[in-house]
Amino acid sequence: MIKRNQFSIIAAALFVASGVAGGFYAQDAKSRATEIDKSFAKFAPAVKTRSDEKNFYVESNGLPDHGMMSGITAWQQQVPLPQKYSGPNAWQFPLFPVPAKEPMSAKSNFFRGAIAVAANGVPIFNPIKNDGRTDTLLAGELDQWGGHSGRGDDYHYHIPPLILQEKLGKSLPVAYALDGYPIYGLTEPDGTNPKDLDGFNGHSTSKLGYHYHATKTYPYLNGGFHGEVTERGGQVDPQPRASSPRPATEPLRGAKISDFKTLERGKSYSLTYIVDGKASKVNYQVNADGSVKFDFVDPTGSVTSETYRGRPERGGPRGGGQNRDGQRREGELGPPPGPRKPWFVDHAKGLDSNLDGEVTTLEVTDQCKSAFKEYADGGDSITVAELPDKRTVRNEVGGFMKVHAKELDQDGDGKITEAETIETMLRMFRKQDKNGDGKLSGSELEG
Repeated sequence: MIKRNQFSIIAAALFVASGVAGGFYAQDAKSRATEIDKSFAKFAPAVKTRSDEKNFYVESNGLPDHGMMSGITAWQQQVPLPQKYSGPNAWQFPLFPVPAKEPMSAKSNFFRGAIAVAANGVPIFNPIKNDGRTDTLLAGELDQWGGHSGRGDDYHYHIPPLILQEKLGKSLPVAYALDGYPIYGLTEPDGTNPKDLDGFNGHSTSKLGYHYHATKTYPYLNGGFHGEVTERGGQVDPQPRASSPRPATEPLRGAKISDFKTLERGKSYSLTYIVDGKASKVNYQVNADGSVKFDFVDPTGSVTSETYRGRPERGGPRGGGQNRDGQRREGELGPPPGPRKPWFVDHAKGLDSNLDGEVTTLEVTDQCKSAFKEYADGGDSITVAELPDKRTVRNEVGGFMKVHAKELDQDGDGKITEAETIETMLRMFRKQDKNGDGKLSGSELEG
């Protein structure tokens, strides 16, 4: 293990070799962590921090203390739920960032997961959504604070939350990129405008060393990573997982969120949206057992209630949905009585990456490649016996692979290759593709 003084010497050497300004490279780990914590401490105790010799860790429930959701005009019916960003599932970034030999751009990478964490413990995602082309701000998907809720009912930003400067002022970073470099607001700490920003919205100064800035136009924050990061499955690795007890929802065309109220922080909320000039509400409450009760109020005042309970990671059975007689309890998540739907019918929403209502062989193949790459971790095969113990890849094929590992091993050698994964999934696809046109649509996606 590298001792603290040895680590400081190494960090200082990197500073000299890289030619990057910034006195923090001469600090020891404890002093550096204290410096970083100045931003996050402004949001304590909701945000907790810790560090070791290499990394800084941020713990939170992922919910800000400012408003949320109001102003969204392109809504996927997801809502903010508390997340467990703590312990081994905390956010982390290096105390001493190292300039990358080949910096990676967020224009062509990192469309999944976060690229930074804000001072209030809320993650910040790529401004471009996971289709690789849509600017979330310009598309109307963000609230007036620059955030929205994702497929896991996880609130996150896609642009810098400058509202945090009400507590931070201009002298402290509003966020830290996951490569370890700070992200400041629109100006330098002294109020002057930053000069000579590079393509990643960053530059070096004698006082701060390399750092990023917020801008009012794309890329809005760090447009990639000046520092070293590990990319796996289209995102920075490692980073926490978000989860929701209910499945991902579909966009609600024409809806505009007009109001969102926190009735009891971390427990109960009310969202109001307008469609065709008529107001509806989603009231929801997080219960002590982790279940979430939703009351959907239509324009006439009629209420439909549903309760979703915690479920295992994607790919496992959806528990808690049936009673002893095998019947589904009203309003709870679980498989319905009778024959199960074909796998592609159950998972069509998650496979339809471009949201056009169809599932193509290309979309399935892309998910196969992404899941295999992450499970294989740079190798050319995955050991069947080890796959169930790996961290679940969060796409539809990733869940299938963990549950059906033996079925994927077509030659019985105890290992799974990318080709075996793709062939297995496409064989299932062809069975569902009744007209053989290479896509699943219409009646092919009905139970």
